[in-house]
Amino acid sequence: MPTKTRITHAYCVQLNKELSITDARREFFSLEEPRTRFEFLCATPACRELAVNAKITAVNYDKQPNDTYRAAHFRQNEKYAHAPDCEWMLDEDADEVDGKLPGESATDAFVRRAKRKLHDYVDVFAPDVEPASGGSEGSVAAGANPAVERAGRGAKPGRNHSSRSLERLVEYYRQARKELSEDEFKALKLRVAGEGEMPLSWYFKNVAYAKLRPLNRVIHGGAMLVDRYGAGFKLKFYDRLDGKPVFLYVSKEQMGEYRFRGYLDGLLRGEDVDYFRVFALGELALSPSGKSINLQVDDLNKLVLLPGHKQASGAEPASEKQG
Repeated sequence: MPTKTRITHAYCVQLNKELSITDARREFFSLEEPRTRFEFLCATPACRELAVNAKITAVNYDKQPNDTYRAAHFRQNEKYAHAPDCEWMLDEDADEVDGKLPGESATDAFVRRAKRKLHDYVDVFAPDVEPASGGSEGSVAAGANPAVERAGRGAKPGRNHSSRSLERLVEYYRQARKELSEDEFKALKLRVAGEGEMPLSWYFKNVAYAKLRPLNRVIHGGAMLVDRYGAGFKLKFYDRLDGKPVFLYVSKEQMGEYRFRGYLDGLLRGEDVDYFRVFALGELALSPSGKSINLQVDDLNKLVLLPGHKQASGAEPASEKQG
């Protein structure tokens, strides 16, 4: 019987570590071509100790988000059995009475059922929290921290899903906006380290509505590639702020220090890419000339670029202006 618990992490045989599906995509596209798909096993150690290891199916991690309608995700491979205590084989509905779990409010039940429609979700976002000692490279560079994630896992549903990965948070945000109703989307909450709890939508600020001051928010908007500086690059946002153009500049030195520079460079070199949807944790600052504004990102792990295509009419991409 298929699991009702969303599988958010799996063990990658080739990389010898646990990954989220967004980590897997970055790792895959960082490989030199021709690339070979990874093999995934259940993240629960007991499932990998069985005589026949429990394999997990990874869907669409080898495609860019704009190349597929379905979001990348893990799912159970029903050909393989799991250990009795496997964290992903829990039936989240087993203790429901009249649609609610014991001690659960009607609002909490509504949110839980909404999240069940998604491939993954993030309850707690801590971008600047260092991974636990001995954490994998993936937990440092790609953002997933299995030690943090498992802290809330147990025999009961309602566990927290914590992450340091901006890309994973962006994937959650975008799928929720696409798949959920307006009421369901507005009900989603996010706890941010150092900020407290807020509606998920509040943590995302369109560049047109941002401010020239430090913001612990994900600044986003559509942008075009206007220049390359070796491995470095410059993007110009379609939206203006206070009547001024907004740019994002990344130097070749910053790219050279980034572990997933091959992945990011590949996105920028896409021949059929018309524009990029930018999501960044950074600071907006007035340029020295005062004629433009720069979005400064000090860590490329805090930058997500999603390649896209303009509409056939040639119009600029939708801004997704929300908050």
